[in-house]
Amino acid sequence: MSEIKDHADVTMMTVDGTVIDNEDYFQQLPAQTLFIFRLNGETFETGADLIYNVLAAVNNNTLKTSIKIKSFMDENIKEKIRILSSVLDVDDDSKKNKISSSLRLKDPDWFEGLETRARTKEEFMFKRCQERIRSYMYKTKSDMIKSEFYIKHIKCRKYLDEVFKQFSELLTKNKYHGYYFDRSNTNGLCDEIGTFKCEGAWNQSICSYERGTGHKINPYQNRESRIIFSTWNLDHWVERSRTVIPALFEASKMASEVHRSININYFYELLFTTVNLKLVHIVCHDKGQHISAKCDPNLYLQYKKVIHSFSYADNCLENDFNN
Repeated sequence: MSEIKDHADVTMMTVDGTVIDNEDYFQQLPAQTLFIFRLNGETFETGADLIYNVLAAVNNNTLKTSIKIKSFMDENIKEKIRILSSVLDVDDDSKKNKISSSLRLKDPDWFEGLETRARTKEEFMFKRCQERIRSYMYKTKSDMIKSEFYIKHIKCRKYLDEVFKQFSELLTKNKYHGYYFDRSNTNGLCDEIGTFKCEGAWNQSICSYERGTGHKINPYQNRESRIIFSTWNLDHWVERSRTVIPALFEASKMASEVHRSININYFYELLFTTVNLKLVHIVCHDKGQHISAKCDPNLYLQYKKVIHSFSYADNCLENDFNN
């Protein structure tokens, strides 16, 4: 890892495009994780190429030849994935049987190409969601440590370090919210058979696709749907990097001035829970600035001066995360 980092012209990332830019995050990645090393200016296999390669092997009458598929995927990837998702949305009896299968032994095709020890689809999806939430923790901590604010403000730094210590404890206790993608958990984001629905862009109450019907997908259905689901996002309504991190800096400054504790649970919910995360189809993932989505300064601090206070988490979150 250190040798790679010495070369500024090399970027290390996972297959879904997540850049690995700090040692802590690297150490937390599961065994057998596949890495991509990309030189600046070098192209690599994108999500569109991955989906194309999968579809090229599928016996689908609507896709005549692999050459046409490649041409189809060359432009306007978001719209094309929308179309492909509808192609995969079938409802015959044989597909229903595959969807209901959980064990690897019952549906080995679903696990094809995966380097995982998971014995069931639910176990794999649980771990995949954990990876996403874990990445938010390490990216946020990395952004904070590299910031000029953290480097210069020693008093504030102590408060921020305590915040991330407690974040880590809560995330461990709550198993990194892996249940969001687990259809066997009643608190998951899907129904009992594993169908997920897009919650719409950050500034919309519902997904407006097809007059409010909304994008939907069941990654438990087959390997192709599982791969396409990897393009869906857990989007921060109040943006992590543009809004939540600066708010944490401001909260640490306020806390150091009045000798009170930062409201751990408020920021925890914003960063890691569906209080602020929306599951969205790639078409509905607006990466522009969420101008109207702001943090509430009135919630930055706790009224008590004791830092180690988890009454809210113990009373309101524990029942939700124990399943």
